[in-house]
Amino acid sequence: MTDSSRIHVLVMLFFVIVVQILALAVTPAISASDSRVFQDPTSTSNPFIYMILILAFTALLLLAIKMNKSWIISGFIQLSIALSIYYLVVAFLPPLLALLPTAAVLLFIRYYPEWYVVDIFGIAVCAGISSLFGVSMTTLPTLMLLIILAVYDAISVYKTKHMVSLAEGVIKMKAPLLFVVPKSRNYSFRKDQSLLTHETGGSQPQAATPLAKGKRGAYFLGLGDAIIPTILVISANTSLPAGGLFGVNIPAIGAMLGTYLGFLALMTTSRDRPQAGLPFLNSGVILGFLAGCAIAGVRPF
Repeated sequence: MTDSSRIHVLVMLFFVIVVQILALAVTPAISASDSRVFQDPTSTSNPFIYMILILAFTALLLLAIKMNKSWIISGFIQLSIALSIYYLVVAFLPPLLALLPTAAVLLFIRYYPEWYVVDIFGIAVCAGISSLFGVSMTTLPTLMLLIILAVYDAISVYKTKHMVSLAEGVIKMKAPLLFVVPKSRNYSFRKDQSLLTHETGGSQPQAATPLAKGKRGAYFLGLGDAIIPTILVISANTSLPAGGLFGVNIPAIGAMLGTYLGFLALMTTSRDRPQAGLPFLNSGVILGFLAGCAIAGVRPF
C-alpha cells in the first residue's frame, strides 16, 4: 500500500469513527422520540424481517438495472434518502417542520452532488440510521443480524456477484450511497466521467472494499460499511448497563474498537477484485463487543 493509499484509508476510517460518535450523540434524542423500526426490540425475528426487506429491495433494483429503468432506481433511492433524513430530523423538530430540512437536503443532493456534499450527507444519514436500528433491537437480535449480513455479503460478492452488479449500477448513477475520497484536490464527483464507463474496480457502495482500482479519480466507501457495525455499538450502549467513558459503556467501546480493527484488516486484502467488507467489519465489531462484555462482567443476553 502506497503512502497515498494509507492516507485515504485513514480518511475512510475517520468517517467511520465520526459516524459512530455522532450516532451515540443523537441516540438520546431518537430514543426520546419513540421512533422504532421494530415494535419488539427483543424479538429474534427482527433480523429475518430485515433480511427479507433487503432481498426484496435488492431484487427490485437489479431488475430495474437489467431493464435499464434508471428512474425506478432513482425513485427508490430518493425515497430511502428522504425517509432516512426525516427520521433523523424529526427527533429534534416537530413532524411538519421536519419536512423543510428534509426537502432542502434532497434538493441539494439532487442538484449539487459534489463529493463533500455527499460525504457530509453520508455521515449524518449513517449516524441516524445506525441509531434508529440500534435502539430498535437488543444485542441478541443485533448479533444475529450482523452474522446473517456477513454471510449474505460474502455470498453476494464472491458467489452470485449480484452485489457487484448492483454496486456498479449505483456508482454510475452517482447516487449518494457512498463516501467519496478524492485522489486529487481538483477532483469533482459531479463531473467524473470515468464513473459512466464500464470499467470495474474493487469498490462497492455497500459492504465491499473501499479502494477502487483503475482510472477513477476517487476512492469509495459504502454507507453500509459504516452503518451495520454501528448498529451493534448503539444497541450495546442502550440495552446493557450504563457506565464506562463519557456515557458510553465498556461493551460499546469494545465494539467501536473492534470495528476499527476489522476495517484495518479489510484494508490488507487484495485489491485485484471486489472484497466483501462485512465479514471483516462484523467479525471485528462482534469480537470487540464480546471482549468488552467480558471486561465489564456483563452478560450480553
